[in-house]
Amino acid sequence: MQAHALRLVAALLIAPPALAQNNPPDGGQPASLTIAGIGAGAVREPYRGVGTKARVLPLLIYENDWVSVALPTVDVKLGSTGPVSWRLRTRLGFDGYKAKDSDFLRGMERRKESLWLGGAAIWDSELGELSLEAVGDALGNSKGRIFSLQYEKRLDFGDLAVTPRVGLRGVDKKYVDYYFGVRAPEATALRPVYVGDSATQTEVGLRLTYATGTNEMLFADVSGMKLGRPVENSPLVERRYQASVFAGWLYRF
Repeated sequence: MQAHALRLVAALLIAPPALAQNNPPDGGQPASLTIAGIGAGAVREPYRGVGTKARVLPLLIYENDWVSVALPTVDVKLGSTGPVSWRLRTRLGFDGYKAKDSDFLRGMERRKESLWLGGAAIWDSELGELSLEAVGDALGNSKGRIFSLQYEKRLDFGDLAVTPRVGLRGVDKKYVDYYFGVRAPEATALRPVYVGDSATQTEVGLRLTYATGTNEMLFADVSGMKLGRPVENSPLVERRYQASVFAGWLYRF
């Protein structure tokens, strides 16, 4: 599931990195912000027969008063109510698999990636950042919906910033049934029919950023997510969790 690695990338880029905190000499905020870089990491997959996958990904963020681009996520800013900012969000998802991904998945129909569309609210305060997201499958592959709530708190120690986070992620029945269910024509003696149900997933993570110069920084992110019992009970799944580690370099233009 490449999606997990990309969610970490989006979380890193959407959250204001150390470089974004540097104000121009006149004390005002820049009209726009562009940051690019490269990252690499590994994701421990939950599907049977699919092991740890290494990823190398280009990173890009562009932000101004109207949009926030953190590929594969694009936000249109809708304004703010006090400390809460509202956004229209679209994200390219990479959930899914092909039958050739493992011997155990042979005979399964492909579960396709999709485009997710919805809204987000971000509350930023001295106590930390609380974000809420609700998106649905805009292409109708799973017809599912995802809801997520995440809290993180950035702690600065000079050039080093440490940001722990905790989150809840709700995936509805259609999502679980599409990506983790087994249909009757796909069933075997070792892979019985399975109808998914909605699941609540929990995630903890830690992000480290270190400014190596005025326009450069290094980052590392580790994360683990418990998949929720309706996903864990799927015959396609051999692990109750998904874990990842990601690191890279960013440069502000």
